[in-house]
Amino acid sequence: MKNKNYQNEDTRFSSSEQGKKALKNFQQRLRVANRSEQTVRNYLRSIEALMNFHEEMPEDLDVDQIVDFLHDLKIEKERNWRTIKIYVAGIRWYYQHVLNDEDTAMLIPYPKEEKTLPKILSREELSDLFDACKNPKHRIMFRLMYSSGLRRGELIRLTPEDIDTKDGKCRVRILRSKGNKDRYTVLSKKVLEELREYYMTCHPKTYLFNGRYKSQSMSSEGLRHALAAAVKKAGIRKDVNMHILRHSFATHCIEHGMNIKTLQYLMGHSSVLTTMIYLHISQMPLEHAFSPIDKWEA
Repeated sequence: MKNKNYQNEDTRFSSSEQGKKALKNFQQRLRVANRSEQTVRNYLRSIEALMNFHEEMPEDLDVDQIVDFLHDLKIEKERNWRTIKIYVAGIRWYYQHVLNDEDTAMLIPYPKEEKTLPKILSREELSDLFDACKNPKHRIMFRLMYSSGLRRGELIRLTPEDIDTKDGKCRVRILRSKGNKDRYTVLSKKVLEELREYYMTCHPKTYLFNGRYKSQSMSSEGLRHALAAAVKKAGIRKDVNMHILRHSFATHCIEHGMNIKTLQYLMGHSSVLTTMIYLHISQMPLEHAFSPIDKWEA
């Protein structure tokens, strides 16, 4: 292993002819396997980082060298277990499906899950956040993300046709979401009126929320920048990211009495166990709870 600063080097092993050829082949295989574009990007990043860390091709590495790379991610780069899990998934896929090396793939350890509860914003904080948006487009984007429980990628890929109000419906169509699954989710009647006003003003074409050009979607970086500006102006001291709006949606739905199976469908979760985590951060378990001292002590 020659280069610990593999992510910041101008000249990297992955930029060599051999490295570029391997990454292109990996990308083609992932797309033929019908993996989502986000998965393609994540898995390519994992193999690119592995090659740059050791300055060798993956087929020339043994399991101990792969573990060295993962150890560096955890200890030196201080990546969390979720990020490392994505790297492991990408590296395993490469060894299984590109190198046909099932034995090595199975020896690469997944990180142990560190159970943490999602952070959410209160209703008051959400109101402050929405009101702090200088750009009306940003305000409607964040309100739609929260009110429909959308992921960041789902929002920026929306088209005007995905807002379904025909035959009295009021819903949002999500195409090719996580796991390449399609689904519908709820659309707030209040937000629908705001969307109609936005549409009449901005006349979006290809994407519901375009970037600098109407043929391009809003970038993830642009969305993050807009959120950071609104959070700062609203005076919210929590560490707020795009996913916190989705967590808040799920938690508040439960608090208002939504059935857990209905919420599972709206969130696009494969397992209801994933959805049930929001029970732990909602007020529902405490609604009829009491302290025994208040029952007997005068």
